[in-house]
Amino acid sequence: MADGIQVFMQPGTVFFGGEQFSWPTATLESAAMDPSIVVAAASIAEEYNSDCLLVIRHGQLVHEQYWNGTTANDFQQTYSGTKSVFSLLVGRVIQRGYVEHFGQRVRDFIPEMPKSQGQLTFHNVLAMMPGTLNVTAEVEGAGAKGFTHLDTALTREVVALPFARYSYNNSAYRLLHTALERASGKALEDLTAEEIFDPLFFSEGTHWVLNYATTPDKGDVFLGYQSIKMTPRDFAKSAQIIIDHGKWQGESFVDPNFADNLIKVQRPEVNPSFALFHHINGAAFFQMDGKRIPHKLLPGAPDDTFLMYGNGGQIVAGIPSKDLVVVRTGNHKESIYHKDNFIARLLREIAASVT
Repeated sequence: MADGIQVFMQPGTVFFGGEQFSWPTATLESAAMDPSIVVAAASIAEEYNSDCLLVIRHGQLVHEQYWNGTTANDFQQTYSGTKSVFSLLVGRVIQRGYVEHFGQRVRDFIPEMPKSQGQLTFHNVLAMMPGTLNVTAEVEGAGAKGFTHLDTALTREVVALPFARYSYNNSAYRLLHTALERASGKALEDLTAEEIFDPLFFSEGTHWVLNYATTPDKGDVFLGYQSIKMTPRDFAKSAQIIIDHGKWQGESFVDPNFADNLIKVQRPEVNPSFALFHHINGAAFFQMDGKRIPHKLLPGAPDDTFLMYGNGGQIVAGIPSKDLVVVRTGNHKESIYHKDNFIARLLREIAASVT
């Protein structure tokens, strides 16, 4: 708290859907997976304070386990894991014609952005290469000074050409929240419900978590959207759609080229381990805070592994070569940036279980 300002989170509009969806189930044996290796993977998840481990193969739920009193019906905050779902929302908005094309400038929808930020496009923001400073920590802390996410983003300095520098950048990401609202004429919560929650049969009760600040002079001030709180079973859907080249349950959901691009590295010479709002495991190094880290992001996991990672280890991962989707939720400080991190070992074991 600073200068009498208190920051807090609260639920946004709660989604009340119609038709419900249940993943079809299969045994590990029928999915050609070694149960003993999956049990070993689950032990890793349990050791690192996981709430859930969910495994889907060939579109069928083959393993589901919960800890710490959680169940399949509990809604879990996904933090930056939300970006995987949000990337599909961008694809849907483009299909609707709200946004003309992938390379459209964000400033077309937010004209108050300074001219220096005119180089930001949907494409380079999703690639985390818009040319702006890495200000994630500043964005998360700016609310303590009463600044909204949009206010904070508008003050960011442009320090590089587009695609010339990778910088994990929540400030640029949250500009897209405003851009999609203005492009569609709808609140982000309503747009997400229409384009994601409803057609993908998300569970009733799913919602965005909102950031607010209580200020001495203005009362409660809406700062912006934090992340989506959803069930692990719903969290798995974005990775399955990407593996299925944009299809959901056999029907087109986003353009297949768009879906394929989400896990295609855009500038391998800059960062070969990030595509569009998804981490990639295909190269011998990755970038973090402007530094080149000389090892794979997920040592031992298949090269085509992709995932989105949220604070505490909320992950939705896909391994196309194995037709696997993995969700892990929980809370642990060790991140995917630690060498041979527990997420790497978890995914390595699950991939190795395919016989």
